Amino acid sequence: MQETVLGVAGLVLVAVSLCFSAVQTREVARQSRINNGIGSAAALMEVNNLSRAWHDRLLENPSLRAYFYDGKPSAPDDTDRPAVVTLAELLADVLESDLQVAALLPDFRSAQSWYQWPAHMLERSPVLAEVVAGQPGWWPALHALQHSIGESVPGQVSHPLVGAPASKFASARVRLPRARGRTVRR
Repeated sequence: MQETVLGVAGLVLVAVSLCFSAVQTREVARQSRINNGIGSAAALMEVNNLSRAWHDRLLENPSLRAYFYDGKPSAPDDTDRPAVVTLAELLADVLESDLQVAALLPDFRSAQSWYQWPAHMLERSPVLAEVVAGQPGWWPALHALQHSIGESVPGQVSHPLVGAPASKFASARVRLPRARGRTVRR
């Protein structure tokens, strides 16, 4: 009889323990979602800060805007060439960060659309396209996007890291090249 009572008490304790574990697991999952949201917000803010800093530099030299938005080429003997190339490198850093962050944000609904600004800038700025093509290893996601723009049918380019939204049609997803012995993880 005593063994039966101890057996039942043991089963009750196991059941209580399992219920407590389930509650803890639910709370850990909730905290993870909250932390992912906070991390995503911080990442978005950082990308926005990088973009704002680049635009501030452009505001300091408004005559250089045409090189980035109006398709003006930068000849090697241009007096503005050093400043234009430096701004193009800074913009490439911003756009690469934009693409990388979009790929890392969990459940970010519009991440697949984040390629649009980088794609627009690559199409509108010959100096940016030149800088990225000249050093593809420095900006691998941006270079992959540049490569996909050159091979794509207009309107069918997707984010090089995220890909197109799920659909019944094949996406135009681009794979990133391996960077110096490291593999790029998705």
